[in-house]
Amino acid sequence: MKPKVTMIAWNQNDNYVVTAVNNHLLKVWNSCTGQLLHDLVGHADEVFVLETHPFDSRIMLSAGHDGSIFIWDITKGTKTKHYFNMIEGQGHGAVFDCKFSPDGQHFACTDSHGHLLIFGFGCSRPYEKIPDQMFFHTDYRPLIRDSNNFVLDEQTQQAPHLMPPPFLVDVDGNPHPTKYQRLVPGRENCADEHLIPQLGYVATSDGEVVEQVIGQQTVDQEEQGMEPSILDGMIRQLQLEQDQRTGADQEAASNGPQNGEGTPRRG
Repeated sequence: MKPKVTMIAWNQNDNYVVTAVNNHLLKVWNSCTGQLLHDLVGHADEVFVLETHPFDSRIMLSAGHDGSIFIWDITKGTKTKHYFNMIEGQGHGAVFDCKFSPDGQHFACTDSHGHLLIFGFGCSRPYEKIPDQMFFHTDYRPLIRDSNNFVLDEQTQQAPHLMPPPFLVDVDGNPHPTKYQRLVPGRENCADEHLIPQLGYVATSDGEVVEQVIGQQTVDQEEQGMEPSILDGMIRQLQLEQDQRTGADQEAASNGPQNGEGTPRRG
């Protein structure tokens, strides 16, 4: 197998570079000389997460599809901590992303089963109200391309960034209660009846028919006296500003210096 780099990260002070290779090794390099300093052994599958500590230049975090999360001392080439993301009755969960808190006392990870894993010091009580599994209902919706090669959501035929804010669901596609739906930007001030998604039956690739969230409420907001979505308003405002900038640039170009007369150059 020809080795391939799957992820790369500099440490906090840029003295070291860590690369993740698809043979499951992590390699620590001197960023100035390019010298290989350490091979970090521990992962059993590919690694796509490398995160440096916010202020301790010795510390690097790695996580991968094997469900393992390691904290390394990259100056010594040793592992400091190891956590294995075992899910009861389902095997391990691949870890897709990790981030340190600004103070370096905590880090949070997300896995393939929709779990948010929070590690650190202190009490876990403030986090107990968070549901076990959290996905957006559009996370795994298929995409298509139109005649202009633009990406569209297959079901609604809309550009994904122009679609209404998604609903929060569990791993089986069942929507969470309305108090959690209000946590999604753009749904903060919606009435309860507009926080209930439409459920429908969808055929899977195996031919099995399952019930899941299939779309948003389609009632015209203006007819219902609702305020427009905050997210949609922001998108429209950004598009308007871009159009104005484009028009100003074109006007400046058309009114620019003629006959080769331009701003005089310094000798």
